[in-house]
This record gives sequence, C-alpha cells and structure tokens, in this order.
Amino acid sequence: MVTAVSTALPVLSPRERQPGGCCEAPVEPDLSAKAAVALAATVKALADPTRLRIVDTLRKAAPEAVCQCELLPLFSMSQPALAKHLKILVTAGIVGTERCGLWAYYYVLEDSLKELTAWLT
Repeated sequence: MVTAVSTALPVLSPRERQPGGCCEAPVEPDLSAKAAVALAATVKALADPTRLRIVDTLRKAAPEAVCQCELLPLFSMSQPALAKHLKILVTAGIVGTERCGLWAYYYVLEDSLKELTAWLT
C-alpha cells in the first residue's frame, strides 16, 4: 500500500499581463547589487568543505588563535594547500591573522558572518 505524502505548495496567485508580455514582480530583492556582491564573496569563500571545517575549527578554539602548524595535522593536505584555503578566508574577511615571528595565527573575526546570518534568517 502506497501512502501519499502531502507537502505545502506555494500559493500561485493569478497575475495580469502588462503591455509587452511581462508581469510586474510582486516583490523586489532587499539586497542591493553592491550588498549582493559582498555577500556572494562570503558565501563563495565558505562554499568549500575544507574551508567550512577550518572555520569550524577556529570557531571552536575561540577566543584562542590557532597556528597554521596546529591546523595542518587536522587536514589531509599539504602546507601550501592549507595556506591557500586560509588566504581565501582572510581575503573574504571571515578569518583574521596575526604573525608572531615565523608563525601565523588564525582566528574567526567576530562580526564576519553576522550579515550572512541576518540575511538567512
């Protein structure tokens, strides 16, 4: 016996056609073009499983910064590959870095994901 699962479908309201064959949009985006570009840079930087895991590691270590040499054993990759991922996160403004001698320490910037979180909610 097969049972049907009902899911709520979106409401489809009839729309009147405008001259030229186009409909008028019932809503407009809240994001400006400039804000969308900034938000897309953040999302693009996070759109990699390794970078998500790096941010998760740094988030869990907060408020302590983590040295790159401490991150390397956690990921199955070379040091240059990890450095590239970290550079992408720093460039996107998600992660901050501080050098102490030869070592670079990384940490999640406090307000870096507030805009993304606000937009998603």
